[in-house]
Amino acid sequence: MLLRALGVAALSLLAAGPVLAAGAGCQDQIDAVKAMLSAHPEAAAEASLRVKVNEAQRLCSADKDRESQDLAGQIREQVGQATAGQGISGGDTSPRTPSAPAPDR
Repeated sequence: MLLRALGVAALSLLAAGPVLAAGAGCQDQIDAVKAMLSAHPEAAAEASLRVKVNEAQRLCSADKDRESQDLAGQIREQVGQATAGQGISGGDTSPRTPSAPAPDR
């Protein structure tokens, strides 16, 4: 009887494991997005991004992990678009093609 109760308890924990892991995953993604925004203050200044981060946090807190993670993905894409031109203002980062070799004499 005790063995059966332990087995049921173990199965319950295993079934709850993915739910608990998903909850941690959405918070981890939100933390990563917040870190990305702190590294790119020009993107963090956009009001639409701040609204999305707050909404993702709310969804995660409400155990709506998939929606929160989808929104975190949208935020990452938007930050990427907002910071895409940084290479130009920070200097030329494009690869240079080697010049033609000097002719043999």
